[in-house]
Amino acid sequence: MKEKQFLNGLYINPPPPNLDWLVCKIGIDVQQLLQTLQNSNEDRINLDVKQNDNGKYYAEVNTWKPDQSNDQNNNQNNYQNNNNYNNQGGNYNNRNNYGRR
Repeated sequence: MKEKQFLNGLYINPPPPNLDWLVCKIGIDVQQLLQTLQNSNEDRINLDVKQNDNGKYYAEVNTWKPDQSNDQNNNQNNYQNNNNYNNQGGNYNNRNNYGRR
């Protein structure tokens, strides 16, 4: 099983209940996020914003990468399987990723 990865310094908060047009609020701890990004070996980081079973929002690093082969169907199935795996961890409770200000 893959270990979940989070982007330290990025905080996802639910929108206020009276603002239907707002999907989520994002807070950034600039120093912490810069340090996290500088320690990364990646040129690009993709994030999936998710909601756990308690209704709290969080951002998880999407680590899926296509296979070396150019089989597009196989790559799409692997992506979907990876997302199904990632979505099963809905109770993850990392205080660094739960909207603290």
